[in-house]
Amino acid sequence: MFFKNKHVITSMIVAPILAIMSYFAVDYYVAEVPHKAKDGQLYKMLAKSNCRWESGHCDLVNGDLELLVTSDTQQYGNNHFRLKSETPLQEVKFALVSEQGAHSQPELMSLVEAGNQLWQSSLVDVRRSDYLQFVISVSGSIFYAEVPAIFTYQDKDY
Repeated sequence: MFFKNKHVITSMIVAPILAIMSYFAVDYYVAEVPHKAKDGQLYKMLAKSNCRWESGHCDLVNGDLELLVTSDTQQYGNNHFRLKSETPLQEVKFALVSEQGAHSQPELMSLVEAGNQLWQSSLVDVRRSDYLQFVISVSGSIFYAEVPAIFTYQDKDY
């Protein structure tokens, strides 16, 4: 008897349609519009989920700029970190800090191969609780990231 009422039937059809329309309308009005990086501006890199567990590598992303950070030994201790990019980079700076948000004096990473796409840090003593800070210069724009060093180790069980 309840489902024979025309108002109930109409509301069951219209309500999902309105919900879907409002979802897309809110996204249209609230979403950030992507824009091209401007010279001299600072942009934060997004650390993917593999940076938060013992994966052996860390992916950093901001728009078209994608970076892969790995460790040479994939063990904690004395490590060289490598940063690889498909986009040529102008300069890469790196720092190891003991707590998140700590101030540091970054040092330059050295270029490993021609093309400005593979960079390597100096030898650093990494602990599981440390954080890595990166400052990357690309086409006049500056990108930065801070990630936990836990990704350094690669757990073979995964």
